[in-house]
Amino acid sequence: MAELSAKPAAAKQASDPYDAWSKTYDATFGRLVHKRQTRAIAELGCEPGMRVLDLGVGTGLSMSKYPNSCRVVGVDLSGGMLRQAKSNLEQAGHDARGLIQGDALRTPFADGAFDRVMVSHVISVVSDPAALLRECRRVVKPDGRIVVLNHFQSPSRVVGFCEKVLNPVFVRLGWRSDLTLHECLAGQGLQVLYHFKLSAVDFWQVLVLSPTPVGLIPASDRPEN
Repeated sequence: MAELSAKPAAAKQASDPYDAWSKTYDATFGRLVHKRQTRAIAELGCEPGMRVLDLGVGTGLSMSKYPNSCRVVGVDLSGGMLRQAKSNLEQAGHDARGLIQGDALRTPFADGAFDRVMVSHVISVVSDPAALLRECRRVVKPDGRIVVLNHFQSPSRVVGFCEKVLNPVFVRLGWRSDLTLHECLAGQGLQVLYHFKLSAVDFWQVLVLSPTPVGLIPASDRPEN
């Protein structure tokens, strides 16, 4: 699969902080999200021979968490992150040819090209979260699954207000703290199979989506198994 064409200036500016962060990411944020990311990937329900798209693959820490029987493609906008990912995979003896630099909002893949799509800590980083989910729905098969691991603004009036007030600070760090789950899902036609946090005080949650209705399964905060 070919790499995307040259990135526009806005996209490059968005990737710059992550280029700079790539050398220290694994020892900082990567350690923090390891357990959640492992659990989120398990929720994909990958089976042998499936094709999986990991959007926002970063330094590639997630790549070793997929079953060896799956074909995984990792996409990231940041060249710095991908260089670190390539180094990490090669040091671990894994194939790095599945890494592609590109914009998650405009991927080069055909409709329905993947059985599963993983979106880890990306939806509050991109300029248009709704467009990201539309792209996920486009490239996943009708009977596929999309799993999103991310922070969403709290439904609590007090906590949500604080997240909204502090949002300009977090934006300078590269992500939004005021993004609501409703804002992402409105009009998408995606069915929420379930969503949950690993603990009651967790900052992030795992959201499992279907691109087509699969029955009347309500969204719920599912406790950790």
